[in-house]
Amino acid sequence: MMRWSLLLLCIWIPGKIAAEPPNANFALSEHLASGQKIALRFEATSSPEVDRPLILPNGLKLTFGNIISLGDLCGVVGQPITKGKTELEQQKRFMDAFSSFAINMNAISEINQLIQVIEDELEAIKTGLNQGESAESVYKRIGMEVGRKINCITGGGCQSSTWWLIPGRYLKLAKENFDHFAPHSEIAYLRGHQLALSQALKARKTGLRSDLELAYALDAFACHFLSDHFAAGHTRTPRLKLAEKVSPSLLGSLLAIYMHNEDNKYGLYAHNQLNEHWIIYGDFSYFNPNNQANRERLERLLQQSADAVFHAYDTGNQKNPQDILAQIPQAEKELTQNMLNITPLFYWDDKKNKLLRRKDINNPYDSKMTSNWWGWSTLLALKTLYGETIEIRSIMSMLQDDGLADEMNFFQTRT
Repeated sequence: MMRWSLLLLCIWIPGKIAAEPPNANFALSEHLASGQKIALRFEATSSPEVDRPLILPNGLKLTFGNIISLGDLCGVVGQPITKGKTELEQQKRFMDAFSSFAINMNAISEINQLIQVIEDELEAIKTGLNQGESAESVYKRIGMEVGRKINCITGGGCQSSTWWLIPGRYLKLAKENFDHFAPHSEIAYLRGHQLALSQALKARKTGLRSDLELAYALDAFACHFLSDHFAAGHTRTPRLKLAEKVSPSLLGSLLAIYMHNEDNKYGLYAHNQLNEHWIIYGDFSYFNPNNQANRERLERLLQQSADAVFHAYDTGNQKNPQDILAQIPQAEKELTQNMLNITPLFYWDDKKNKLLRRKDINNPYDSKMTSNWWGWSTLLALKTLYGETIEIRSIMSMLQDDGLADEMNFFQTRT
């Protein structure tokens, strides 16, 4: 018997898939590239080491950049870090996610395969850039196949034409990736960075290089969430509120993807607590020449985070992480006729305790917001405007599996 998911996908998405990578985050290779320049110091009198593998407790040898690139792929499904009710529970969830690849002996083969796919992706980008191709176009060309490989390796479908219908851990984590969007990404980073600093203090007592390497590895995993802040689609999308306030929750996840993609498309003017202003661009634009200032800011902040780990090891004192958090970008919020940024597709109003939507979906500069909107009709309007990606198809499949086919068909017939 044909699965409901496949049947409804035939009804819901008759056209072609948008030719763009399926992951609603920095491309995996962008995370890898951002960490490749980070220099790690092991002795105060020795030179820092760049791109040197860290030996994890299970024997894996991964660089700082390798570990940053795993943030979208490794975690505990159903256990987002920032959904923990207390700081200690959040730290435990972070440690569980980290342990899933750094301590778990059964993860070694899978992680080595994932790292190879990510490194191959980066090589393809470098080759394309050398041949005059933009990084964005390379990602569009190879993104589908990269997504298929990652999904297959993490336990999902492997068939080229239908792999997204059987989500692996990769896509299951994506449907609840609240930790990767501000302000939750800041919390996820902070919890991991705190663990890294504590581990550095332990390394100071034991004098073991392995303990310091573990501290750096923890910080690298935390830095994945820090780096998410530097992609436009992650700075103001009310990811968690969309999942909490829109029913069903997966529908809210779909709407979040559309806002994420729209902000990525246009880019955003941003500032930090130091009153520094610059433009942040979207995922897959890391190597774009226009993104140089944003890229350099990110790399400096990643280095500052790693340096704080060594400072704790070397001195026994912990630097205030607020010095790092003060430098992360926040989207400009002005809502005037001369506003720099497009109007957010969705906005959580704390004062009204309401989730607002841009009134005119088709006009990104329409400053009017409305609380009178429906999730399903908004989704169909966004599908008409922007099409759909593999990730959207996959989540639609999950919606069908949750028994929502009749509701979906009802709204489909009314458009």
